[in-house]
Amino acid sequence: MTEVGNSSELRVGQRLLMVVTDQDAVSVRAPRISIAQQYAHSLEAVLRSERQRYAPAALTRGAVLALVSTALFAAFIWLLLRASGSVRSSLRTRLAQRLARSRLVAGELVSSEKIERVIGRTGLALRSLLILFVFNVYLTYVLGLFPWTRGASLHLVQYALTPVGSFARSFVDYLPNLLFLLVVVAAVYVAIRIVSLFFGLIERGRLVFESFPPEWANPTFKIVRTLLIAFGLVIAFPYLPASKSPAFTGVSVFVGVLVSLASSSALSNIIAGTVLTYTGAFRLDDRVRIGETVGDIIDTTLLATRIRTIKNEEVTLPNSLVLASAVTNYTREARTHGLILHTTVTIGYGTPWRQVHELLMEAAEGTPDILKSPKPFVWQTSLNDFYVTYEINAYTRTPQAMPDIYAALHARIQDGFYAAGVEIMSPHYTSLRDGNTVAIPETLRRSDYRAGAFRVETHAGEPAKSHGV
Repeated sequence: MTEVGNSSELRVGQRLLMVVTDQDAVSVRAPRISIAQQYAHSLEAVLRSERQRYAPAALTRGAVLALVSTALFAAFIWLLLRASGSVRSSLRTRLAQRLARSRLVAGELVSSEKIERVIGRTGLALRSLLILFVFNVYLTYVLGLFPWTRGASLHLVQYALTPVGSFARSFVDYLPNLLFLLVVVAAVYVAIRIVSLFFGLIERGRLVFESFPPEWANPTFKIVRTLLIAFGLVIAFPYLPASKSPAFTGVSVFVGVLVSLASSSALSNIIAGTVLTYTGAFRLDDRVRIGETVGDIIDTTLLATRIRTIKNEEVTLPNSLVLASAVTNYTREARTHGLILHTTVTIGYGTPWRQVHELLMEAAEGTPDILKSPKPFVWQTSLNDFYVTYEINAYTRTPQAMPDIYAALHARIQDGFYAAGVEIMSPHYTSLRDGNTVAIPETLRRSDYRAGAFRVETHAGEPAKSHGV
């Protein structure tokens, strides 16, 4: 301490630390020299303490304490992991015992794997939070042992608590908007439940409208639910956290552009699905032909239509493709008027047409799933150069059995024509009857049949010629 005029200077060597003036003494109402001496003692104690912190003994002691703290922290982590493993094993054992006693929850089998996964994730989160807290305490203590890192240690707790405090203040400030959002969510949820109940009654036939069939109920509910959710989002958007910030606005615009660019095909499918729903092109379980795909409708959504083919293949068609294709519904009229199945045969002019009609009618009437009324009927669709084309038409109410019906019908046509001795000639059939047997299975030929009794020459582009033998 050095007295210079009306002031006292506190120096360390040649470096000036502090100056105490008479005005300072007047402000604290004490002699200037006494005040300067007190400041000098305080500065001396601080400097002495700082010199001791940098002393080799103090640094060595700090290093030892740091090593001990590190060992304790590692031991704590090891014990925590062992304890968490034991707790998880104990919970797994108790869970297995509970599931062995009662395996049903809400009518479904309990998945122990899912419950174990939830318990494991919860334990991992709690363990991670505890490790982070203990690590912060450990790091604060270790950094405080050395003079070079003491300043950082004093701020570690503040660094950890500042985000928590900021979140808590923001949460408290956001509570009014949060309550408004909860009210909006509750209102939309109640509205969706009411709409679901209403359309559920229509779908189950409890509530009937003449111009609104039950199959429209589910897709209409989905559309109304989407509109209600969109309406709720529009109302809730201004009350979302940071909804007025430039960053949130930019992200919203960016997401909107992405959705608009990526959803053009999805939007076209949704529109097509809506049109298909309300035009009533088909219903669930209908047998249909869409393009080259034939099968039963197993699911319809706003985006796609799923069909199970007769080969048990599942085909998913986008609704835009379905709307652009011709849809043939085999089931719609089959329920009321019956579906007409038809097949053709070509018979030569040598066979009387009345006999052909009779054979075709007998084959159709004896085929399973063919209706007796209305009766089958036969059309002669064309008179060709060498043969006549006959079409047998028959009614059925089971379009799902079309492949079986056609197979049985074709088999009965063959059996009936063979039994009557009538050959089924194709347009390109060529034969030279020079004693060869007729083209009818041997077991179905007439008992008086004799090969070589006649000879018939049939050639494409030439009339048939008969010769006696």
